[in-house]
Amino acid sequence: MAADPEADLTVSEQTTALSPPAPAPADAPSRLPLHLARWAGLAGAVLLATAAYLGGALPVIQPEWVSPVTIWHAENGPASVIAYFAGVILIAFAWWRALAGAMTVRWVAVTAALWSLPLIVAPPLASRDVYPYSCQGEVFAAGIDPYRHGVAALPCEWLDLVTPMWRETGAPYGAVFMAVAGLVAHVTGTLWESIAGFRTVAVIGLLLAAVSLPALARRAGANPARTLWLGLATPLVAIHLLSGAHNDALMIGLFLAGLAVTPRPAARRHAVWWWRLAAAGVLIGLSVGVKGTAIVVLPFAALLALGAPFSWRALWPVAGVLTAGAVGVLTVTTVAAGLDLGWLAALSGTGDSVVWQSPPTSFGLTIEWLIRMVGIRFKFINTFRVIGLVLLIPVLVVVWLRARRDQTDATVLHHAGLALAATLALSPVVNIWYMAWPITLLAIAAASGRGLLGLTFATIGGLFLIMPDGTGLAYFTRIPGAPLMFAFSVWFLVRLYRRLREERQLSTA
Repeated sequence: MAADPEADLTVSEQTTALSPPAPAPADAPSRLPLHLARWAGLAGAVLLATAAYLGGALPVIQPEWVSPVTIWHAENGPASVIAYFAGVILIAFAWWRALAGAMTVRWVAVTAALWSLPLIVAPPLASRDVYPYSCQGEVFAAGIDPYRHGVAALPCEWLDLVTPMWRETGAPYGAVFMAVAGLVAHVTGTLWESIAGFRTVAVIGLLLAAVSLPALARRAGANPARTLWLGLATPLVAIHLLSGAHNDALMIGLFLAGLAVTPRPAARRHAVWWWRLAAAGVLIGLSVGVKGTAIVVLPFAALLALGAPFSWRALWPVAGVLTAGAVGVLTVTTVAAGLDLGWLAALSGTGDSVVWQSPPTSFGLTIEWLIRMVGIRFKFINTFRVIGLVLLIPVLVVVWLRARRDQTDATVLHHAGLALAATLALSPVVNIWYMAWPITLLAIAAASGRGLLGLTFATIGGLFLIMPDGTGLAYFTRIPGAPLMFAFSVWFLVRLYRRLREERQLSTA
């Protein structure tokens, strides 16, 4: 009987998993004993949970105008703000300094679980999105189309807790998440039970990611423990995806699972290879049914399955099976839920938020301010947002083609992360927790030291832009935020152009 390539590869993966952890890269921080890092991070998590109880995103009606000043002068204001930012600093410090240690997957899992426990039992922190989730679930469970009607149509029992912008706006999420939200509404009776339900959904997504990410790291030849630490055991994930119960956790878990089950090219002659390929398409399709952003990952799954050398002729059946799996599950879930694709139109409502973290938005804001100095008034924000969306498609194509050049698993996964980062950079609105999309995949390269500092800055920097009750500081820091983002974007584009020109010169030399 012929040897099964998949079995051989599994043995190889097991050998890699049992081997000693790889040494930390040169740019990692000086070592802090791992046991001290664990308990320091846990202390930070306890401070964050305390801030959540004192002044987090509690189920109370907010005043019409909320600012850092009003938050500070509120009851328990100083205590909640100090506990929150002290907790952020402590857990971020512990997370960063632990990178130099010889961690294992088990140590990472136990530590991440310990850091998560205080936040799981605390009120929501740094985001109020769980309240519109709850109301959207109530709307769907009542048989009302959540894409054509806002949560005020029911009305939802806790409508006053929903930000006014979301009361009349349709849900911008796919049928998979609407079905999940409806299920949570059906099985829960109180608001706290609903919060626990959506936090359970987030935990399920993170567990999927925790199982999938080490497998992808081994496939790419990276250290699985460091990859898990950089990609999931982060303050960003703990505060926003877990405590904030964002549906991004489920989206990330599903597309990582899809990439993880994507078969290796060596076993293509076996029938099970095509079934695994279809399963990958289904999982990524389910992820798209939570948030449409996940569609960016699908073309890279095809490259993972094909392997090198690349053949356009071999691509079409692989792409066809992946697409059939994704489109099939999207169709079935949408029809079963009694919905349509109205969530795509509802996405336009998310553009009402104007934050400088979005490079196209920061370009528009900065240009508006500059021309206003010479007496000209013109709205440029929407113009640059449209330009960003138009540029996104060719940028994604270029990233995919660059991944095709080498097409090792490490290169493909890295470029899948770059594609998600490009999607984020060219989007009209960028919320802090969106950064978890690319970080989970870019962590694979960062585990070997590639881009470690940049990933760390993206992971930690944005945590200081949101108050414990979910109030975003971006609105109050448009100056200097937008000009700085404008300057950084120009610098990055110039640097990228020079790098691409150097590569072209080397290739033609």
